[in-house]
Amino acid sequence: MPAYTAIIRVIGSAGRFEDFRERVRWLLVREPDVDPFTENHAADGLEYRFEISHGIPFPAFVAASADYPELRVEAQWDKDGARGGAAIENGRVVEKWSGERGPS
Repeated sequence: MPAYTAIIRVIGSAGRFEDFRERVRWLLVREPDVDPFTENHAADGLEYRFEISHGIPFPAFVAASADYPELRVEAQWDKDGARGGAAIENGRVVEKWSGERGPS
């Protein structure tokens, strides 16, 4: 049973989404403890939904972000009602928040 949920959204230059998606997939298959996730992508962004037991796979998304600096990665989580998130650009955390936050 998952301990909490996390949603990771990728926004920015639409022409780079497919490349970013392939890079993240390549990185995620190499992480031994990646929790189950679904992908829900649209023309204006990518979305990954994780049911977390082991932890959010930040290293994969940070590495992909460094490879595609024109994209912004936003991770939001809800653990027993405690919500928060972080934004990553160019391989670095550029923003953190607690509580509810709308899309950028």
